[in-house]
Amino acid sequence: MAMNIRSRLRTLPLRGVLTVIGGFLIHSTISTGYVFGTLNPYLTSYLRARSSSSNVTYSESVWISAANFLSFALCMPILGWIEQKLPSRICTLIGGLIYSSSLFLTYFAMQHSLTLTVFIYGGMNGAGMSMSFPGALKSALKWFPNRSGLVTGIIISGMGFGTIALNQVVTAFINPDNLSPDATIKDDLFFTQGSLLDRVPYCFLLLGGVCTAIQLPTVMFLIATPTDTPSQEGSSDEAVNTSHAEETNPDEKPKEVGDVTLDAHRTHSPSVISQEDDGSYTPRQVLQSKTFYLFWLIYRCVILGIFFVTNFYKTFSNTFIKDDHFLTLSGSVASVFGALGRLFWGALGDKIGYRESLTIVIGVFGASGTTFTLCEYGGKVMLMIWLCLIYGTFSGCFALMPSLTVSLYGQKYFSVNCGLLGTSHIVVQLAGALLTSQLKSAIGWHGILYIGGGGIIFSFCLCCGMLVQYRMAKRREMKYSNKHAETSYDTRL
Repeated sequence: MAMNIRSRLRTLPLRGVLTVIGGFLIHSTISTGYVFGTLNPYLTSYLRARSSSSNVTYSESVWISAANFLSFALCMPILGWIEQKLPSRICTLIGGLIYSSSLFLTYFAMQHSLTLTVFIYGGMNGAGMSMSFPGALKSALKWFPNRSGLVTGIIISGMGFGTIALNQVVTAFINPDNLSPDATIKDDLFFTQGSLLDRVPYCFLLLGGVCTAIQLPTVMFLIATPTDTPSQEGSSDEAVNTSHAEETNPDEKPKEVGDVTLDAHRTHSPSVISQEDDGSYTPRQVLQSKTFYLFWLIYRCVILGIFFVTNFYKTFSNTFIKDDHFLTLSGSVASVFGALGRLFWGALGDKIGYRESLTIVIGVFGASGTTFTLCEYGGKVMLMIWLCLIYGTFSGCFALMPSLTVSLYGQKYFSVNCGLLGTSHIVVQLAGALLTSQLKSAIGWHGILYIGGGGIIFSFCLCCGMLVQYRMAKRREMKYSNKHAETSYDTRL
């Protein structure tokens, strides 16, 4: 067995491995959006005490996180189109510079007002992330087309491991003395200690410096990726066979990774897939797919649950646990499970299918998300366990959705098509921010978290229905193919 593993490792393309490593490191630096739950109490307290936004509350500062993901969702399809014109390495470099610059500029923005902080730390940061996110991922997937779930999981796990490190950096830098919030205003807890608040702006300079130092040399890892003949770059036998098959039969539908879509009887014709596109769907063709809208709705409901838990787990937990270092440690340990979850669920998707894996992920996430408020009675131990369950499952969505996008619609327009799926963030961030700002005072943190849990349960029901319909469609397709073996059909739309 050990000999078999070593022989398989020797067949891996060196440049492909370096591209995966580069993608992992890039993604580890663009994870500050998931550190917002740790930063939020410090940042909001600083805005109240040291800026013109002296009356800001958590239900208002949530617009920072909302703007971050709104910008990410709005810019990703546009910047994905730009990536069709520029090399992935250049797009990733530009996105990284925008991202790091936003952290440096937040040092000044937060000393002015909440509004400026929303535009800089929210909007500008999200735009940089949207340009960095798909470039490295797309490059790596070209090297390992038959292991898209595992490769996606490895790269996106960088966000989880980056969150682990940055959570610790933020808390150790801003609150080394483990101070607890000492001011209560309308059931919200805030920090007023001068020594702590003095360090908050400088934390963003530190984060910007760390991200820049990692991103600039790491972009060089995104070296030339295979185009038509991966074997010339020393790729694996598997990639060579795939490339050879494409060259010898360009009209053949690309092999999908363990998936067939719901719409099982659309004919394979030049008007649907062109030889030039090599089986990849353009964004316009994707928008004509019924399956796309189903996954868009599922993704939207899952993101709604993630929005509330990741943004407010620490703010909610502060109401019954007076240990800031423990709460940060809980977030970091949970991020470990989030990082490992991306690897596990991505690999599982390659084995059993992406729909099946996604249904399991959302089912466990829904069960833990809807019962998260019980941690108030279970204390520290239950909080730690539930956060690990939540992060270890929702992370699987981020590994499975991109892989499923490639499986269904091809690699050529991956950035744009993935960006179209990401537009669900627009609805979620607007709805989440509005619900928090308008309803928090009436329903409290419990009600807010229950709304997020309800969204996850709804998406789980959609996934179950999708699986039933998918299996029925697959059986119909197999029966139809047996009767009409001479006709070629495209089953992805």
